[in-house]
Amino acid sequence: MSVARHLSSALVSLVALVVAGLAAVAPAWAQSTTLRVSLPISPGSPTGQNVLEFARQVQARTGGAVRIKIDQTRGYGEHEVLGVVAAGAVEIGVTALNQFSNPLTRAFLQPFLFNFDALAQAATSPDSEIRKLIEKEILATSGARVLWWQPYGSSVIVSRKFSAANPAGIAARTIGATDDQTEDLLRICSGTPRRVSPADVFSGLKNGPLQAAVVDLMDVGEHDLWRVADTMTVLRHTPSVFMIVISETAWQRLTPEQREIMTELAEDAQAYMWARFVTIRAEAYAFAAGKGMRIVLPSNDDIEAWRACSAPLLESYLERAGEDGARLFMAYGKLRTAPCCVETPSFGPARRQ
Repeated sequence: MSVARHLSSALVSLVALVVAGLAAVAPAWAQSTTLRVSLPISPGSPTGQNVLEFARQVQARTGGAVRIKIDQTRGYGEHEVLGVVAAGAVEIGVTALNQFSNPLTRAFLQPFLFNFDALAQAATSPDSEIRKLIEKEILATSGARVLWWQPYGSSVIVSRKFSAANPAGIAARTIGATDDQTEDLLRICSGTPRRVSPADVFSGLKNGPLQAAVVDLMDVGEHDLWRVADTMTVLRHTPSVFMIVISETAWQRLTPEQREIMTELAEDAQAYMWARFVTIRAEAYAFAAGKGMRIVLPSNDDIEAWRACSAPLLESYLERAGEDGARLFMAYGKLRTAPCCVETPSFGPARRQ
C-alpha cells in the first residue's frame, strides 16, 4: 500500500513538472509577429493579389508565427510608402521603382537602358549582380531590405487628342511626371513637365493644367485615366517594376528560420508574376482599348528620336555614377552579351486606331 502511495505521489510530481514546463514554453509558442504592409494600389490588382498570397503563404509556412496584414489606418500614396516604412508606421511597403532616389536605382531608370522584358527580368533576378548592387545601396541609405521585385505594367503616355509617339508631339505641352527622372526626360525632349503623384493624374487631366502624363499602363485602370484621356502611347522607355521592401528593424526581429521562409516565398512571388506578366499586360491593353482609348506604338524612327533627345541624360549620369555605378554598368555590359538579352526586340510599327 505504501508502495502504491509512493508511486502515485511520484506520478503527481512528474505531471506537475510537465505542466510547469509547458507553462514556461507556452508563451514562446503563443507569440506571433504581425507585419503591417502599406499597399498603395488596389488589393484586387494583380500586384495586390500577389502580395496577399505572399502573406497567406508566410502565415501558413510559419504556423501563424508571422502574420502580414494590410494597414488600413491610412491610404498612403506610392510617394509616401518609403517614408512610412522608415518611420516605423508600417513594416512592409509596396511602391514603384521610380520612388527610390538612390543613385544606382536611377541607373535602372535611365531612358531606354532596361527597356524590354527579358533584360529587366534578368537584371532583377535574385542572383543578378545589378540587383545586388542596388539592394545594398537601398539598405544602406533607407534602412529598407528588398524582399522582391515584380513587373507591373509598361511606361506609357496618356494624352487628350494627340499622340506622343515622337518627341515633337509633346513640344511645349504640359505633361505630368511622377518622378524627377521623367521630368528630366520630358524637359530635355521639349515638353513642359509638371510633377504629380499617380493618384493626382486624373484631376490634372480632367481639370488642367495637364495635357498628358507619363504613367504606368496599370494606372489607366487603377485610377480611371481612360475617363480623362483618349490616347495611350506605349513608350516603354523604362522598366515598370514594383518593389516590396521590409524595414531592416522588422527583418532582424524575425528568427533565421522565418527569414529563410520569407526569402524563399519572395522569390516564388517574383517568379509567379513574371510567369503571368505577358497575360496581365495584354489584359491591361485590352481593357484600355475596350474603354475606347487609341493605342499608339511608336515606330523605330520615333524611338530613335526619343533616344537622341534623351542621350545627354545618360551621358550626364555616367559622368557622376562613381565606382558603384561603374560596377553596375560593367554588369550591364555582361548581361547584354547573355543569350536572353543580346538583341533588343522590336515592338512593331506604329499602330494608330
